[in-house]
Amino acid sequence: MKVLILCGGRGIRFYDESSYMPKGMVRLGYRPVLWHIMKRFALAGHTDFILALGSKGELIRDYFLHYDRYVTDTQIALGSEKIELLSKHQEEKWRITFVDTGENANSGARIHRCKEYIEEGNFFLTYSDTLADVSLVDLFSFHKKSKKLLTLTGVIPPYREGEFIVEDNLAVGPYDARKDAKQKLQRFVNGGYMVADTKLFSYLTSFSECRLESEVFTRLMNEKQLALFGHHGFWRWLDTDRDYLYLQELVDKNKMYWLQKQERG
Repeated sequence: MKVLILCGGRGIRFYDESSYMPKGMVRLGYRPVLWHIMKRFALAGHTDFILALGSKGELIRDYFLHYDRYVTDTQIALGSEKIELLSKHQEEKWRITFVDTGENANSGARIHRCKEYIEEGNFFLTYSDTLADVSLVDLFSFHKKSKKLLTLTGVIPPYREGEFIVEDNLAVGPYDARKDAKQKLQRFVNGGYMVADTKLFSYLTSFSECRLESEVFTRLMNEKQLALFGHHGFWRWLDTDRDYLYLQELVDKNKMYWLQKQERG
């Protein structure tokens, strides 16, 4: 199944590196954050990726175009163009489609501009800056049973922003503390790991202003077409210096929960 990853974010709230590279290319250990996300899907048997590129997307494209040389033992004859790869790596079966979705397009437009590369049915959808140990097998199974157009992973983060009210596994509206604080309602935020039916494309346009997380989510909720898969395990959004330092510490301690082995569906 195809995995569409939105890589257009500028990372304007992130630390110094974001001024000259996409957040997905910030390194955790020896690999970019984007690689860690792709590896999560690969561990579940999903290795057919579409990268929706945006600002400075050439850095992402160049990294993977030269990936074999970066991660293997290599021999080069100086004075010639002959390069010999002396070893192999575990990512040889990855298939990557690069799609230039524009410098300033919002998420809905980026998704729609990848439409021609996705076969009818279902596809995974995520961002290039979010790490989690969510079970992709269980997420997909939940989506199939829900029979909704879009299933998002709901998480309870260490901070509160963009919360959904959830009833019977459906996102029914945004949380409003002024009105809802006294009610015992399930509250989640979008954890970034989603499964979509290709019918979702009819809700999107290629206009740069089209944003999945606002008007599209609202319409899906109104039509009861947005399911929510609750996840209570590890989750972290790479948004600030604090997030980066926390994730880097986990890598240094070899506690990369998002790279735990998964069952294949």
